[in-house]
Amino acid sequence: MNQKKINKDKKKKIKLLIVDDNSNNRAAISYWLENENYEILHATNGVSALKICEAFIPDIILLDYNLPDLDGIEVCQKIRANKTLPFIPIIMMSSYAPEANVIALEQGADEFIVMPIQSAELKSRIKATLRLKEAVSKSSELNKENKKLQELDKIKSNFISKVSHELKTPLQSILGYADILLGGLQGELNYPQKLMTKQIQDAGEQLLGLINQLLDFDNAEKGGDDLSREILNVEEIFNYLSQTINPLAIKKKINLNFILEDKNIQLESDKNIIHKILLNIISNSIKFSNKNTKVLISARDHQNLFIEFRIQDEGIGISKSNISYIFDRFWQVDDSITRSYGGLGIGLALAKKLVTVLGGEILVDSKPNKGSTFRVLLPKEFKESASISLQSLQNAV
Repeated sequence: MNQKKINKDKKKKIKLLIVDDNSNNRAAISYWLENENYEILHATNGVSALKICEAFIPDIILLDYNLPDLDGIEVCQKIRANKTLPFIPIIMMSSYAPEANVIALEQGADEFIVMPIQSAELKSRIKATLRLKEAVSKSSELNKENKKLQELDKIKSNFISKVSHELKTPLQSILGYADILLGGLQGELNYPQKLMTKQIQDAGEQLLGLINQLLDFDNAEKGGDDLSREILNVEEIFNYLSQTINPLAIKKKINLNFILEDKNIQLESDKNIIHKILLNIISNSIKFSNKNTKVLISARDHQNLFIEFRIQDEGIGISKSNISYIFDRFWQVDDSITRSYGGLGIGLALAKKLVTVLGGEILVDSKPNKGSTFRVLLPKEFKESASISLQSLQNAV
């Protein structure tokens, strides 16, 4: 016995069920397929066919349209209705009945053969139908894997949310006590004590910021709160951003410049969400900028259609190969424990998510060691289904 024969014998046979009350038809089909890789099962009526399906689960069925008890259509319907069975391709066969092919295909058959049929055609039809089964099986497996991933993602999201909430409460207490100590309400601290307490406060506030980011992202992933709409003045937004983010910039010796390219720029949107978007992007620019450099934050009214916020830094920049990943949650250029820059890699992911919620778009242009420019484009007028059109983006220079 040669190696090819051994491999063929070892190959798992395909179970093929022939359901036909005509013994000559069954014998002919069995003869044609005897040298193929099939394990052939026989049934002479619909009832026995259904029992064989449950006991042996064939890979494919050749089903006669006319049977003495249950006809082929009824057998096909019962097989398709049986949720315990996997997908089994069914080839219906008939020597007459003009509309049988239409009825059979409508009721769940995957292929229809008009008898008599030639051996070569039968083999080709069976192989084609088995390819259909393989495609359906792969699709089913992918769906199962996707469902598992979705369930795992949901579990992870719930875990992060619960842990974040549990951490936030004691952390706020720690920060409260640090404030009391630094305020001298429990007695005046000496210089080393003040320095250590301030370090506790700074570390706590940094951790609180990370926790709030996680909670904001989790809230955005789940659909978040209802959007509020109000007329916003961009100058007031810039005043808020300056007061909030300047301490971080001063600490790192980064010069922040806020510029209004047009006078009295206004838009109708959700103020809290816009604050979160811009704070996350500006904070990211500060984090990846070197000392004694500047970050430019500007805004302009583009053709009275949308407002463009531009955040430009002189930081380390982003390579072209990494641009497509920067908005993925928890992604970082350097994810080692010895990395130079802290954070969870969620700030830009949150910004991207919130920009999408507002129907806007976020674009980035960057070169390594040359800095990055982030452009946030938000619809000027609030709409439930608002979105920036491709044509508008192409016109935005």
